[in-house]
Amino acid sequence: MAVLKITDRQVTVSLDWWEKLAARRSNFTIPTRAITGVSVVEDACSTAMAVPSGRRAPGTRIRGVTNTGTFMAADGTGASTFAVCHGKGRGIILELKSATVTRIIISTPNAEDYARELSLLVG
Repeated sequence: MAVLKITDRQVTVSLDWWEKLAARRSNFTIPTRAITGVSVVEDACSTAMAVPSGRRAPGTRIRGVTNTGTFMAADGTGASTFAVCHGKGRGIILELKSATVTRIIISTPNAEDYARELSLLVG
């Protein structure tokens, strides 16, 4: 399961080895100043599946099992979502500016704790 490592300057998304394979991506770090919004959702995987994707960057999408990877918006805006979601359950959404993706969705039972901590940093 993906884990967020939060400091006052950055957030690192640490992926398990199999998530790295599914996403075809490694761990990554974003500066906290790039985060414009934080929210908690009841079903992260359903939220990620609802992203209307046009061109798909490397990733794995199996309905009800996993939605892991980067998905580009179908509307031509260039917006992209990186998701690491498995099964059903709570998750966190990070809205970003000036980053390689515009949104990150992660399923985690720690969503509320992460959101509370990030809200203090983001303002």
